[in-house]
Amino acid sequence: MLIFAVALLLADDAATDFPEKLPGLTEACLEDAVAAGEVTDTDDSHKYICTGDTAAQLWTFLESADVRPYEQDTPSGRWLSREFPLGGCFKRTRLPDGEQASTGLSCTIWVPRPVPDKP
Repeated sequence: MLIFAVALLLADDAATDFPEKLPGLTEACLEDAVAAGEVTDTDDSHKYICTGDTAAQLWTFLESADVRPYEQDTPSGRWLSREFPLGGCFKRTRLPDGEQASTGLSCTIWVPRPVPDKP
């Protein structure tokens, strides 16, 4: 019994924070995007992009929650991506010329558009 209690005390708190902290971090990203004017419409959603400290906090949270990244190669470089429901964060790791990137972190929240009823 004592071993179980010690194991609980030493357990990583980040695991218990996921997904409970995600709504607050998502709200902060939405607020940042609106304040920065980084809101656009797509065919099926409204797209909100946050950067800076807000994106860094969301990225760190996803990383600590063991949300596995995947790599993407694009014309603007190589990116690590971590996705969550209705969004994702994208961190550039390499520039197009292969140099290590020191900038390029953003998170995107997609809010679906209502689908109109068909007559």
